[in-house]
Amino acid sequence: MGKTGNRIDITDPTGEKGSKPFYFDTIFAGDTQQEEVYGVAVEPLIRKCLEGYNGCIFAYGQTAAGKTHTMQGPANRIAESLSDTCTSVHSDIGIISRVVHQLNNHVKEHRGRVDEASGNCLDFVIKVSYLEIYNEGLIDLLVDKDKQGWDLENLKIRMETGTTSGKDLYVQNLTEKHIGSIKDYLKVLTTGAKNRSIGETNMNAQSSRSHAILTITIDQYLRSKIHLIDLAGSERADSTGATGDRLKEGAQINQSLSALGNVISALTSPSSSAKHHVPYRDSKLTYLLSDSLGGNALTLMITCCSPVSKNYSESISTLRFAERVKKVVNKAVVNMD
Repeated sequence: MGKTGNRIDITDPTGEKGSKPFYFDTIFAGDTQQEEVYGVAVEPLIRKCLEGYNGCIFAYGQTAAGKTHTMQGPANRIAESLSDTCTSVHSDIGIISRVVHQLNNHVKEHRGRVDEASGNCLDFVIKVSYLEIYNEGLIDLLVDKDKQGWDLENLKIRMETGTTSGKDLYVQNLTEKHIGSIKDYLKVLTTGAKNRSIGETNMNAQSSRSHAILTITIDQYLRSKIHLIDLAGSERADSTGATGDRLKEGAQINQSLSALGNVISALTSPSSSAKHHVPYRDSKLTYLLSDSLGGNALTLMITCCSPVSKNYSESISTLRFAERVKKVVNKAVVNMD
């Protein structure tokens, strides 16, 4: 891989296909620090969310390409970075903990102030939910699995009408925790990490076997939602060595990512129109993200690619997908509470 400005060149290791250029809004080298990624790509989006816009941030790529590292960072750093005594974020910590710090600092600074534009006295009510999509079932990560009995029929995707955008999806019976301090965020993330489905494959000793969606709802006189998503990686069975449950999980992961690809294709098709069908309901993932893909949200996709030559074909597929995502046009508006 070679990087120049907003261009990255991928060279076929066999020499048969030469070099293929790709262009994106921002390209980060493999040794880029998490702080730089956050400052350039994420922090401006979160500022807009605090102004009443919905936001969605997700990492996409093959398994073991760095998605969970980008979104979460090392697991042993999360508690340290979200402790009461923490004065600065560790350089390795991922996007989710950095979002928590940005929101927490904003609330402490602005609570009780009068907003100049609206004249409203600012107060904030923050709620957080955390779910995973595992084998096309919705699982509440804030409820211990033994207590919810793996009742995959308990959580239902519903539609609320009468919102700013006209409709709003939510998950019925999903736990929402009120956030009063940074300790509350830590408890949510710790509980969610403990309950999330992971497993070992040949490519990743701690492979995510599900898509995880952390949703932060911010109510002031405005309302906004932020989806922070750690997608499971696309997999090839011959590379992962998956068998049994791992193989079934991989098939379900690939199926939902294929549905995501179909949604992106529909949204970027030349024939797209107001009446053009977009297959959001083909998977739980795309249905839940329907407002973030072509709808009422500011959406950031971070594409993670492996520099290893044997992953050339997967990297090309990932970057081609990212090219299509870049063409999606959202229609974000400020949400009045």
